[in-house]
Amino acid sequence: MLLHYGLYDLQRQGARSVAAETTLLEPTATSSCEVCHLDPGNRPCTYGLDNIRLSRAFEASGHRLRNVLRRALAGEKVTAGILGASVTAGHGVPPGRQRWQDRWFEDFQRLFPNAEMHVGAAPAMDSQFFSCCASAVTPMDLDIYIVELDINNDGSFRTMKSDDALMRNLLQLPQEPAVLRVSVFALILDDLVRGTASTMLTSQLFDVPVISLRPFMLPYVMRHRETASDIFSRDPQGQVDLRHISEQSHIILGDMLSLYTQKEVCETRRRDLFPVPEISSGPWIPSDELGLIPNGTLWDSWLRANPPRIVMPLCQSLASKLSPLTPVSHSKSFRVETWHDKSAWTATLPGAQIRLRFTGSWVGLFVYVTNGNSAEEQSSDSSVRRRTAPGTANCWLEDPVGIRLDDEDDEDEETDAVARTGSDAAIFIVNSHFPDRAAAGFEFIELAQDLSPGEHILACEVSKETTSGGYKWRVQGIASL
Repeated sequence: MLLHYGLYDLQRQGARSVAAETTLLEPTATSSCEVCHLDPGNRPCTYGLDNIRLSRAFEASGHRLRNVLRRALAGEKVTAGILGASVTAGHGVPPGRQRWQDRWFEDFQRLFPNAEMHVGAAPAMDSQFFSCCASAVTPMDLDIYIVELDINNDGSFRTMKSDDALMRNLLQLPQEPAVLRVSVFALILDDLVRGTASTMLTSQLFDVPVISLRPFMLPYVMRHRETASDIFSRDPQGQVDLRHISEQSHIILGDMLSLYTQKEVCETRRRDLFPVPEISSGPWIPSDELGLIPNGTLWDSWLRANPPRIVMPLCQSLASKLSPLTPVSHSKSFRVETWHDKSAWTATLPGAQIRLRFTGSWVGLFVYVTNGNSAEEQSSDSSVRRRTAPGTANCWLEDPVGIRLDDEDDEDEETDAVARTGSDAAIFIVNSHFPDRAAAGFEFIELAQDLSPGEHILACEVSKETTSGGYKWRVQGIASL
């Protein structure tokens, strides 16, 4: 029985063109499942076999993916979830054109017509957000999860801990999903490493494939700097946006992911027809342990066994349709502000309050932070600076019973003060002014732990105290467990 791929005409947007109904040969006909060995005329093969190989920054065993593909080949419906930030949201891609995941899924759906894709894109967010809030942006019962986060992840130890938590949260789901990572790069930042080091180290530990533009495009643009305008998109002013990849780069990333997926489809068929030899006994992973979650972390010593606790926090976020951030109450001057595909509950008046309900014994907030160095934030006009420079809020816990807030405040006043409930509670100071931070973005700030289990109210009030000269305070989400 031949395995037909129906690789379709890829002429759109000038990216590729192949003869219709290309057939991948029987596994008996070749020792390779590499698409470009089987069909060199396939248009994506013009990227070059070496560049295709380089795109597989870490190929992994493919064990979990083949398990999913085996079910798809048997006619079962397969579902995929995409977790990513502004690149996945399509920042820099013209409206209606394909993002990388659209390109990949169009290929995938030609192989498996009843497949479904759910996109959970949260611009400006990183692995810390998704380790807490993956369940708020995509369903947790899917078969494949593909993660794109590298340019928002910094090179810190915190990123590695967040990547570890995210991988564990996804891989421990009862349906045993396949997890893949895709990686892009940015040129606008102070370094070119960003989250790539953590992605590679954690992916090797968790046996998670990594498909990346970095290995074959970054060296090229280093040597040929003029090509940056092809690799990256343009902002509304027509300037090259060195943070967000272009439509062409989206197409290339989608193609590389498709070529990898197609190779694994062929490999699944081949292994079913001709089982691979049993793994011999030795100090390596036996076949019955492939796909298992490691019982240690990269930052703990092997000499002191300390299996991590797997938790899936509860999350409410403005980036989520499944679990949106909806305050219990708020002052009139707290409003949802949207800018550059981002959104947050925002206030600029001292005394403005917002109250959020959560369940659990641990809680933290996702707050938009800046270094306070933009032209507006440094304005000599004090009224402009008060409205735009990053502010501070004082937060505290309240009893969830009987909470009410009179939101009939007078916005012409200098403050937006409302009587505080539970004024004897501990105060958590949440400053959104990070003077040493290179770029603005969302930061997770842990507030309290070891709380009594159950429901709580977190109240926050914009403070008169400021380290930047401004009072603008923005909260995007709350996470608890």
